[in-house]
Amino acid sequence: MGARHARSVLAALALGAAVTVSGCTAGSDSSTDSPASVDGADSGSASSPGSEQDADSGQPPRAQGAEGDDGGRPSGAGSEESRPRWCTTDALSVSLRPGRPAAGNRYAALVLTNSSSHTCRTQGWPGLQLTGDDGGKIPTRVVRDHSTPSPQLTLSPGGTASARMHWTVVPSEGDPADGKCPGPAAVRVIPPDQRASKSASWKMGEVCGAGKLDVRPLLPGSGPSE
Repeated sequence: MGARHARSVLAALALGAAVTVSGCTAGSDSSTDSPASVDGADSGSASSPGSEQDADSGQPPRAQGAEGDDGGRPSGAGSEESRPRWCTTDALSVSLRPGRPAAGNRYAALVLTNSSSHTCRTQGWPGLQLTGDDGGKIPTRVVRDHSTPSPQLTLSPGGTASARMHWTVVPSEGDPADGKCPGPAAVRVIPPDQRASKSASWKMGEVCGAGKLDVRPLLPGSGPSE
């Protein structure tokens, strides 16, 4: 009886140890899974880029094309080979057409003209940088207006596309303390999907609001400017 009782006690102790080891292993697996699920949730919560573009830099901001395939170029029917090439800066001339002023507000159309001998296409918002008499940059803050859809445009030689611009002439926070807002001499323009710029003469007076320019996407023609 003594020997059998001793063997029973040893068997019970061995069984209890096995259960304890098994319980620790399950707990370790569970704790390893928890951080992975948290990381997965965080990875899907990236914020979207804003619509405001700060152009006060050493170079004019790169213009924004449409969202899509091919590194930001818009997708659509047909291959790249079958569609007109993208309008380069060299293929375009730039100009400004003043719009009808309103109380404290000014408007203009930024016009891009296909001055080349071949058809090209473009889409999106141009990059802008106001400059002074000496060619130096003036604080410029471009805000893209998304109230109008941004269509893909095909420009034949001599064809035009335009973007409506709006700004204020009422001094506000961020403007010089004496109330005299900068009067640009020109604006440097980067067509969509390009890096090089061209300048257009600015004869529309001062720009207040710390250089804020509200800009709509390019639309066909020389377009309404107000």
